[in-house]
Amino acid sequence: MKTSAWHSIKQSVHHNETLCTEGNNIERENKREGTGGKPLCKNCADI
Repeated sequence: MKTSAWHSIKQSVHHNETLCTEGNNIERENKREGTGGKPLCKNCADI
């Protein structure tokens, strides 16, 4: 399900899909709201 964007300070992409395993595995201390100016994760785009 598409939702508000989030990203990890340790990744080069942002996420917007709650079913994305990569996005869901971001540790709480590294997670930030918004795109961070990063491109969309390929997994999120494909879902």
